Amino acid sequence: MRARLLLSYTALVLLSLVLYPVLASAGVPGPAAVTFIAALALAAGMSWLLDRPVRRAKEFAQALSSGESSPRLPETAGGEIGDLYRALNRLSESLQSVLEERGTEKRETELLLREMGEGVLALDPSGRVQRANPELRRMLSASEALEGRAVATLFRDPELVAYLAPDAISEEGAQGEFEVFGRTMLVTARPLPAGGIVAVFSDLTELHRLDRVRTEFVANASHELKTPLTAIRGYAETLQSADVADDDRSRFADRIVDHTERMTALVEDLLTLARLEDPGVTARREAGKILPLVESIVDACSGRAEAAGIAISVRIDPSDLTLTGEREGLRQILENLLDNAISHSGAESVQIVATTSGSGEVRLTVGDDGRGIPTAHLERIFERFYRVDPSRSRATGGTGLGLSIVKHWTESMGGRVWAESEVGVGTSVHLAFPTDAG
Repeated sequence: MRARLLLSYTALVLLSLVLYPVLASAGVPGPAAVTFIAALALAAGMSWLLDRPVRRAKEFAQALSSGESSPRLPETAGGEIGDLYRALNRLSESLQSVLEERGTEKRETELLLREMGEGVLALDPSGRVQRANPELRRMLSASEALEGRAVATLFRDPELVAYLAPDAISEEGAQGEFEVFGRTMLVTARPLPAGGIVAVFSDLTELHRLDRVRTEFVANASHELKTPLTAIRGYAETLQSADVADDDRSRFADRIVDHTERMTALVEDLLTLARLEDPGVTARREAGKILPLVESIVDACSGRAEAAGIAISVRIDPSDLTLTGEREGLRQILENLLDNAISHSGAESVQIVATTSGSGEVRLTVGDDGRGIPTAHLERIFERFYRVDPSRSRATGGTGLGLSIVKHWTESMGGRVWAESEVGVGTSVHLAFPTDAG
């Protein structure tokens, strides 16, 4: 600014030096010439003074239009220039407020997209990726950014690619299920106002699995209840007959009691599973030594084990090893595992081992030297009502829920459960609990 002022002053001096001789030679008196030159200088100065605030306002407006910050214009000026400065300052404040609001919205949108459990894909009108959130990249196992890629390079299913074509989506949007890399996805697509589409991918795989489990569970539970009920009805109808011998009456009554006890056990196991799956139920946690608990369970099962010709051995190392958890749950876990080994394994010996692992876990193992479980069945033995040999299992009793209860109890205490088996050699069920289980 000072340089421009100096330049203007220098120009006026030079102009005066040129004009004065010209005016003098034209017969203009000296005072008149001086007055003319002074008036010219005054006009130039006034022009500069008026141009300066306008130029300043122009520079301020240009800074606003480019999104740059600029110092506030002084509002002390009077007249129209002051009004202009105040209006520009208000405009700057409004623009700053809008930019801050948009920035907040953008950050919130970024956070929402990042934390969403669904995959989000935005495509431009040509079918190229404009935006993809982290969940979608996880679904597609993509280690690199997807932006700019054609949708046809993301999915193998030609029907899904055609479904995601921007010109194929109506104003009402579309929804459909597709298999995406082995997962069942519900894909909901909507057009974007500026062109292109946004699609949301919801993984339904687990929901479908749970629905199948629920259906199978209802069918299996109905079957398990129907079988003893049918038997009870048959025996009861027979007892109603007048020509039934006393010995048969006693035998039929015993059968009714047996089936009733089986139904009672089944209902109790179903209630236990329901309680374990209820997130609102809090288990009682307490620390206790493992050895006394194991010994009491072995004593309770010793009669059945001896009758089956099975020897039970126990090794707790160290002998004062403790575990924190639901005591009733630990008891039911060990009872179910020991009952399984006695009733269904065909073993001659069963071993119960408890020790600590190098990672600080408490390990419990119930192993037998029985017939073993084929590999094809091993991963499913913890499912409800799953039986490796249904005919043998029902003949030896049991509800088909024992190992499922073991799994639920173990996981409720933060533990893990798995089985190892070899046909003709035996089976071992392993449980691992954190030292502060529960």
